[in-house]
Amino acid sequence: MNAGDQKSVSRRAAVLGAAAFAAGLAALTQRARAAGTDDAYNKLLDRYSAAVNAHDTSTFPEIFTDAYVQHSGRSPSGLQAQIANFQRIFDNWPDFQSRFEDRIFGADKIVVRTTFTGTHAKTVLGFAPTGKRVTWGAIDIWRVENGKLAEHWDMVDVVGLQKQLRGD
Repeated sequence: MNAGDQKSVSRRAAVLGAAAFAAGLAALTQRARAAGTDDAYNKLLDRYSAAVNAHDTSTFPEIFTDAYVQHSGRSPSGLQAQIANFQRIFDNWPDFQSRFEDRIFGADKIVVRTTFTGTHAKTVLGFAPTGKRVTWGAIDIWRVENGKLAEHWDMVDVVGLQKQLRGD
């Protein structure tokens, strides 16, 4: 191999080495960013869960955006509407608790499988109070914006809740 060929091979090796290094660095950066997002989303969910389970809406301004959009149709949008919604839930279910069974994070979305429990102490969904402790589930999806919950979609197991309230 002559000197010109050796230089060409060396340049190719340097370029390939730099490309491999850049690809590895990009992958590490992506994993670090994902881990940072997961950590931030876990902390946000933990603050939300702590507030809900303590029946304390005073921290909601730190958890929800002012323009929070509620797509469920069961309550209006906005931070103040969310506070009022949870105050109503706490009034209807004096021992209401929420537990996240699964957490999934992707881009600006959080998906959780949630289990709710509470004692049926007031008329709910047209059912007179039974005093029964009931459990029902939901799948919640939130969009996160600037570290706060900004938008929400959910699927609630209303049929399962109604069966328990009826005594089925």
